[in-house]
Amino acid sequence: MFMADIAGVRVLYTGDYSREEDCHLCAAEILQFSPDICIIESTYGVQLHQPRNVREKCFTDVIHSTISQGGRVLIPAFALGRAQ
Repeated sequence: MFMADIAGVRVLYTGDYSREEDCHLCAAEILQFSPDICIIESTYGVQLHQPRNVREKCFTDVIHSTISQGGRVLIPAFALGRAQ
């Protein structure tokens, strides 16, 4: 995220973020300033998700099931940080 001061107006821009820590990324920090304008990407901003361990178990169950039946699994990844 970054903040720009344009003619005395503080504009904060950030991509999608999460306050939940995961295996690859730290939780987003809460910064102590007040921008005049805030622009936030919100791909999943209004989504309610099952707990992470439930989602991961479902994901790995499908992979194991597919491979055990002789199938192949291709996992498309939309973001470098998550793909690692």
